Amino acid sequence: MDFQLSEEQQILVAEAREFALQEIAPYAARWDEDEHIPRGQIQKYADAGYFGMTVPSRYGGRGLSALDAVLVIEEVARHCGISGRLIVDHNFGAAITILHFGTEEQRRRILPTICTGETLMSIGMTEPEAGSALTDLTTSAREEGGEFVINGRKHWITGAGEREYTLLYARFNGAPGPKGIGAILIHKDMPGFRYAGRIPSLGVRGVQEGILEFEEMRVPKENLVVPPGSAFGRLMSAYNGQRVGASAVALGIAQGAFDHAKDYADERRQFGKRITDFQSIQFKLADMAIDLDAARYLIYRAACNADRAITDRYESSVAKVFASEMAVRVTSEAIQLCGAQGYSRNLPLERMFRDARCFTLAGGTAEMQRIGIAGSILGRALPQHS
Repeated sequence: MDFQLSEEQQILVAEAREFALQEIAPYAARWDEDEHIPRGQIQKYADAGYFGMTVPSRYGGRGLSALDAVLVIEEVARHCGISGRLIVDHNFGAAITILHFGTEEQRRRILPTICTGETLMSIGMTEPEAGSALTDLTTSAREEGGEFVINGRKHWITGAGEREYTLLYARFNGAPGPKGIGAILIHKDMPGFRYAGRIPSLGVRGVQEGILEFEEMRVPKENLVVPPGSAFGRLMSAYNGQRVGASAVALGIAQGAFDHAKDYADERRQFGKRITDFQSIQFKLADMAIDLDAARYLIYRAACNADRAITDRYESSVAKVFASEMAVRVTSEAIQLCGAQGYSRNLPLERMFRDARCFTLAGGTAEMQRIGIAGSILGRALPQHS
């Protein structure tokens, strides 16, 4: 594997770095405090070409690789995990599911509006009793004439109430198990759609997590993206890229925390010398740098081996587990290095620590990723029931 970035990628990184410094870094603390990122700010990401990077140009995207998108996400997340997560959501996940498994009409109707920022999209997976056990979901879609009628309730939906589209995972016509699950595209203006409130969260507060409810919501048949049957495996394969994107956000947050801590520690003087002259501080910095490099190469491996932004399950899960847990360690150590200042809101480290904690949970818990990794190692599915 060649770990050297191409000239084009170096330019992409430099542009993202400058954009983040000018358009994101000065405002990130305010978005966290307000628990809201303005739609006008989100539009800037689309205008900069950061939405739909992985979408082919014929659908309004840039036709870039998964690694290219990861490089941008990492740079943005150094200053703002909220912004990094928004870019992930509009390069992987739902958009890639439509690109790979949707109809040509859906691609031409939906993807250009995502790339321009005209519409935003969520994934509707989690339910009160179906999180890690996604195959237990109960949100139903029954066929009735030329429509599907949706009933159910979704929890922890990123962007709930704020985004126009949701790629909804539902159980079709009462069919049991994973074979009954498919994905259908819904719009927040459809009768029967209800935003049922926000769930307060520890970190990544500018992206709203909330509850969606559906009561006899009628959705045209042409909005069916992935029909039930063999759909569940396809849906999960498309979601692998979302995990790699989330890993890149965790990496960016941790790198940003490391940069702040290193600069602070190298200027801070105690007992008549810089604290970086103490071996214990040097060891902390070295361990943090090792963690960052290891996570970066695992993420880049998964992104480099992606097939049009669909990544390998094993590689994406390994990257997700290591990067998310690494980000918690590194942001915590960054606070420790900076002492009381790190714990205060004078530095962004407490925000970065709170944001980093999200990623051992969001996009599949570290425990569930380990089960998937073990299944890959053993070459068989490992059902988690008695």
